[in-house]
Amino acid sequence: MCINLFGQVDSTATPKPAHIQEKVNIRIPDKSKIEEYRKDQRFEYKKEERGLSWWNRILLAINNFINNLLGTVAESGMLSIVVLIIIVVVICLIVLKLIGVDYRILLGKKELDKSDIDIYTENVHEMNFDALISNALRNKDYRLAVRFLYLKNLKQMSDKDIIEWSAHKTNYSYQYEIQNSLLRSKFLETTLIFDYVWYGEFELDENKFTEVDSRMGDLNKMINHER
Repeated sequence: MCINLFGQVDSTATPKPAHIQEKVNIRIPDKSKIEEYRKDQRFEYKKEERGLSWWNRILLAINNFINNLLGTVAESGMLSIVVLIIIVVVICLIVLKLIGVDYRILLGKKELDKSDIDIYTENVHEMNFDALISNALRNKDYRLAVRFLYLKNLKQMSDKDIIEWSAHKTNYSYQYEIQNSLLRSKFLETTLIFDYVWYGEFELDENKFTEVDSRMGDLNKMINHER
């Protein structure tokens, strides 16, 4: 005897239809249109990155320095108004150095006489450098004499059209205007000496001044030989 374990199958049941796929029409754009879109800048998503200028790099470096410093101080629990004041003072000194201002005037380290004030307020083309240098040497103010010697060389380079003098330029910016490589090298040498003597508050005696005067004189001779 046979037993149907699976029950009776309804032979009249309709099977479910298989998945019917709709026909897809593939549209291919015209080649001329594709080329037109490629040349259209509105569809250019890749932008060329521009490098930072030297001034932006300086500002970025200062910003990173401040952020790092504040982070370190905050972690150590020493954040105070004193630290912030120190940061502001340091930044101000850096900016003053970049624009060529003598910070000692603001700090009151040095009492300025009339001849010293003229350094910052008068046009170099209107200054009698020979008289100013003689007066500085008479008073044994060798640092001031060095500054006048340096400015005198700047004036002579301007007179020779080697540079274009401006009160708003930094000393080091003039190097890019000097075409003669030997003259440029000597100018940078005297600029470093001047910065060391003037901004570094390096006290000169007569012997040291004689050596500096010789270096300034070498630059002066090279300027006079320029045509």
